[in-house]
Amino acid sequence: MIRYFDYYKLELKKQKFELKKDVFCEKTAILTFLDADKKELETVELGYFSGADIYEKINNRSDLFLNNCFIENFSLDEYRITNKLKENKLVTMRSFTAKNSFFAAEEEVSFKRANFIGKQAVFSNSIFFAKKVDFSGANFEKSDANFEYVTFNTKDLSFESSYFGDYDVEFKNAVFYEGKKNFEEVVFGKGDIDFLNAEFNKGDISFSGSKFGEGRTTFRMARFGKGKIDFSRVNFGGGEVSFEKTYFGAGEITFRSASFGTGKIDFIRCEFGKGKKTFVNTNFGKGNITFKNSNFSDGKVSFKLANFGYGNCDFHFVKFGKGDLIFERTQFNDGLINFRGAEFGEGRIVFNKIEIGNGDIIFEGSEMKKGTFLLKLGVFGNGTFDFENALFGEIDFSVENVNFGEGKVSFKKSEFNSLSLKSSQLNNYFDLRVKKCKRLDLSNTIVKDILDIRSFDFKIEIDELDLTGLRLLGRVYIDWEALNVKQLIYQQDTTFRNMSEQFRILKENYRNIGMYQSEDYAYVEFKRAEAKADLIDVKNKKLPTKIWANISYFMKWLIFDKMGLYATEPVRVLLSMGVVYLSFVTLFLINGIINTGGILYSIGDENALSSILKTFYFSAVTFLTIGYGDYYPIGANRFLVAVEGFAGLFMMSYFTVAFVRKILR
Repeated sequence: MIRYFDYYKLELKKQKFELKKDVFCEKTAILTFLDADKKELETVELGYFSGADIYEKINNRSDLFLNNCFIENFSLDEYRITNKLKENKLVTMRSFTAKNSFFAAEEEVSFKRANFIGKQAVFSNSIFFAKKVDFSGANFEKSDANFEYVTFNTKDLSFESSYFGDYDVEFKNAVFYEGKKNFEEVVFGKGDIDFLNAEFNKGDISFSGSKFGEGRTTFRMARFGKGKIDFSRVNFGGGEVSFEKTYFGAGEITFRSASFGTGKIDFIRCEFGKGKKTFVNTNFGKGNITFKNSNFSDGKVSFKLANFGYGNCDFHFVKFGKGDLIFERTQFNDGLINFRGAEFGEGRIVFNKIEIGNGDIIFEGSEMKKGTFLLKLGVFGNGTFDFENALFGEIDFSVENVNFGEGKVSFKKSEFNSLSLKSSQLNNYFDLRVKKCKRLDLSNTIVKDILDIRSFDFKIEIDELDLTGLRLLGRVYIDWEALNVKQLIYQQDTTFRNMSEQFRILKENYRNIGMYQSEDYAYVEFKRAEAKADLIDVKNKKLPTKIWANISYFMKWLIFDKMGLYATEPVRVLLSMGVVYLSFVTLFLINGIINTGGILYSIGDENALSSILKTFYFSAVTFLTIGYGDYYPIGANRFLVAVEGFAGLFMMSYFTVAFVRKILR
């Protein structure tokens, strides 16, 4: 019979219709199916039974053989009234078969609280046509329930609180018309539950509170229409559960507080609509769960408080649309968590207060278009956290107060707008060799092992770096020159005191890992930023204090910085010695010209040296504190000699420190 129609036309003939060999019904029904425009679609001949005919069979405790029949106005509610039974009384129905049949009523077709005690309760290929079809409270405990290829042409379908035994339950290829479908509080037994390729169409459908048994449950290739899809509080038992290639409509989808068992959970290649997707407080049991290649489309997706058990969790190549993705207080235990190649849309991705066991979590090759990614207050085990080759170029990726456990963490060759590991604890090898990142924030991070930001096979592009409050108990490998670390820190919108502390951390780190040239660079910038910070600190002090601070700053700048880069460049100190020496030679010559001072001979031939050579010689002997005594100063030169002697002693000591520091390393 045709499955989609809008109206039907019935014609009864007073001729017998053979149901099976030597079994007849008294009337034949000519049933014509019509579309919305009352155009004829198909005509079939069926046997005819009224509700009263079937009531009589029930009273006679007969088997109900209703294949290829038109059953009109059948209602167990009416049967109870007719037989003066209580409203909640179970009505016993023996072996029941109604293949290829048509159940019709003006208002309701009711099997409410029917008690099927035969081996079979078969409705396959049948059609129900009424405002309401009611199987609520029906008991199929002893019967193999078969609704395969059934069409429910009704606005209101209910199997609420029905009970199925340990046989298979078939709704394969069933068609549900627009309207409410109620499967709440249904109890299934140990057999397989099959909704393969079922078409639910528009309207709300609810399995809330239902309990599946130990068999396989499948909604594979089922198609849901617009409306709420409710699997909240469902217990899926211990068997395998499959929603493979299921198409969910545009309404809200909820698995809130659902519970899965030990079997595999399959959401492969599902198509979710634009409504909200809720897996809040869902317990996925001990089996593997896969959403591989599924499309979540637009709309919020929440796995808040979900527990993924000890099986693997596969989001490989999943696509998410616009809307938030929430994993708050989610527990993953020891299974593999695989987001490899996942495509995230626009919105927020939140992993807040999650617990991850010893399994790996993989985001390799994943991609996100626009939004933020927050990983906060998480605790990781011994597994690998792999974010290699991820494309998050427009995304702010923030990690706050996360303990990454003992496993390797890698962001190698990934791209971010900003990457923040603020206040996190890095106990293990941490690969931050990102390909591109506008801002890298490591403020208040605790590094206990190796933090690697140094690459030899590709270029790392970082526009801004923040090391404020970094607790360095391990090592940081970072290329000072290739990353232009000096510029990265100085361009921060922070204080010079903060900058100086960051340079100090880098200086100590470079010394520990034997990168002594980089240590010198960091040390110089540390002293420069510190001096600048000291000067800024007296900005609001009294005038004498500010004057002294500026003088002190100038002297540090001239002597410690410009003359020798804080004893890190012995060649510069040597050149500075030459400049100081020549400066004193110039002053001695000027004093001689203006007769304010001179250099006299104490021994030897007065004509042995010219006045210029004499000045160079005398200044050199004084600067190097040799003091032969063959020449002595007079006038103002006596004061210059004292200053030059001190300057020479200081500069030689300065050179010695810088030279020895360089050589010994």
